[in-house]
Amino acid sequence: MYKWHVHSAIGRGRPLASDFARVTDGIAASLRQFSLSASMSAEDNDGPRISRTQRSAEAFKEVSSLAPTPARGIDARSLAAKPPPTFTIRRVDNTHDYGGGRGGFAPRGRGPPGAHGGGFRGRGGARGRGARGRGRGARRGGPKEKRAPREKVDADAFIPESYSEEELAYLAMRDGGFPANYIPETSKESLAKYGPAVMSSPRGIHESIVNRMMVATDNKDPSFQHGSFHLARMEEGLGTLFEDAEQKRLTEDLQGSRKFMSLSENAKSDIMRQWVAGQYRAPGTPEAGNVLGLARQMVRRNETYLPDDAGKFERKLRSLLPQHMLPSIQKAPRKPKATL
Repeated sequence: MYKWHVHSAIGRGRPLASDFARVTDGIAASLRQFSLSASMSAEDNDGPRISRTQRSAEAFKEVSSLAPTPARGIDARSLAAKPPPTFTIRRVDNTHDYGGGRGGFAPRGRGPPGAHGGGFRGRGGARGRGARGRGRGARRGGPKEKRAPREKVDADAFIPESYSEEELAYLAMRDGGFPANYIPETSKESLAKYGPAVMSSPRGIHESIVNRMMVATDNKDPSFQHGSFHLARMEEGLGTLFEDAEQKRLTEDLQGSRKFMSLSENAKSDIMRQWVAGQYRAPGTPEAGNVLGLARQMVRRNETYLPDDAGKFERKLRSLLPQHMLPSIQKAPRKPKATL
């Protein structure tokens, strides 16, 4: 009978509404049982019939005497009671720090902890490897770095400043040169260093041989070369032509203990006979079936074959050819012996 009043006073949205609802249902059941018992007792004793108002008043007095005194503090049992199914309590604790531990996964670079998913950081805290001191204990009272204030950028700083007169003069000299006094460097010795390669005088014969040596060693530039250039050509086996005896000595000092080899006497005589005297072996036309003659002609046309290489090739070819393909060696007739 008091259920209605209890609901109107407490309501359904409070945390203890379910407890009070159960108490109210118990009170109503007790009143119904008490009313039924009183009716049966009156009928058994044949006494006067008790009205409904009297039964309600007596039941209220009995329940009031049995009701416990209200608690002065907070009831722990009511607080621990299970909330209604429609009411969900979720606790979120952000005080735990999972950063700084070994084996954690941390995206490299800067950014918030949860921007890359997972929220776990490796060594160095939230800024990757570069931020020292931000690992363990960064959120537990450790030193925190303050971000430096941003520098104010003036809008006029991007306007290019004009050059001064001294700067303009320096740029002009850097790009276009600067005036200087003329110092003549041409001398009689520099002009006599290289002459025309015309074989009309003893000097012309010398210059002709030098010119042919320059062509043979691919050193066509008459200027002085660095010692490493001569060493590289000697290592490749191409030979080189030194500008003078002093340059040869400097290059040998750069070479170390090894010394340069000079041309053999046979090579020098061949050079003098061919380059100076002009005595060349006529190419001619080989006879039909003369394999060795054709090989000599083709080898002379190939600039990669030196005389020693041509001799080795001819000896190897002669050893492979059959006897009937070899040219017959005509022996010179013997001179008759002189008689006294």
